[in-house]
Amino acid sequence: MNIDEVKQTIRRGSEAAAQTKSALEQAGSETASSQRLVQLTVHDSQNDDVKSALKILGEMDGEITRALRRIDAAVEHADAYLTALG
Repeated sequence: MNIDEVKQTIRRGSEAAAQTKSALEQAGSETASSQRLVQLTVHDSQNDDVKSALKILGEMDGEITRALRRIDAAVEHADAYLTALG
């Protein structure tokens, strides 16, 4: 693999990361909407399964945020490597 092929592979990886980021942002938006609907529907439930589901939905935002930060960091490192390669 020559240097141009390496650069091309890195760029394709960055493009895939951008697509993944877009999909995660969409999933985050849909999760937030779902969470609001669920909370309105079961707002006074004491059922353990409902409580567990609400907890999981609440944790999704943090997981998505962390994944988005990791994607951003990966792309930044890839860009820095491309710059170093010239």
